[in-house]
Amino acid sequence: MINLEDLEIEYRYSSRRRSIGLMVTGEGKLVIAAPRGTPAAEIARAVARHRHWIEAKVTERQEAWAHLKEGTAYFLGRPYRLTASNNGPEPVTLKGKEMRVRGLAASLWPTLRAWLARRADAHINARVAYYAPKMKLKARPGEMREWKRRWGECHPDGHLRFNWRLIMLPPEIIDYVVVHELAHLLAPGHNPRFWGVVAAILPDHKARRQWLNQYGTPFLLWQP
Repeated sequence: MINLEDLEIEYRYSSRRRSIGLMVTGEGKLVIAAPRGTPAAEIARAVARHRHWIEAKVTERQEAWAHLKEGTAYFLGRPYRLTASNNGPEPVTLKGKEMRVRGLAASLWPTLRAWLARRADAHINARVAYYAPKMKLKARPGEMREWKRRWGECHPDGHLRFNWRLIMLPPEIIDYVVVHELAHLLAPGHNPRFWGVVAAILPDHKARRQWLNQYGTPFLLWQP
């Protein structure tokens, strides 16, 4: 049972809001958005009404973060023990269950981030090139971005963009995001036709989507 009194809570007041809104962030923080001047007692009642939902969301976030281990980096869904290396021909080297990053232990992130982003560009666009013909599409290579709340997007002009942090996730989850965004080229929105396009390529897309929703958020924020 989550003790709401122990939660980190952020209050956001706005004169534009007409009702109270509740959100649990990827870190497990409760955000309460309310119209300016809302009495504290009214906010407390809203929190009490949605207590079970808040507890479930916070527990879900905590369980997702528990999958990430201290001192561990992730590549294509596999965990690697992260170590600093004083030398080596490459900025990052995978050896067994170890990921060796060239540099000092206190400053590994810029090197690792750049390496992961390059690998993401190569891997994700290879999957775009693989799936596009299966969906009778001629898709241009996607651009890599870094977002804290999304994995990919498809612009109306046909440009695809992907979060480079996808490279930390299992290959089948990366494929789901690639197919998801490609499907938007055929069916804008998330209507039955869209999900039909996705299902035709990935019959198990619901399980992949569930994994992403349940365990993906920490990877949007992770760094050693």
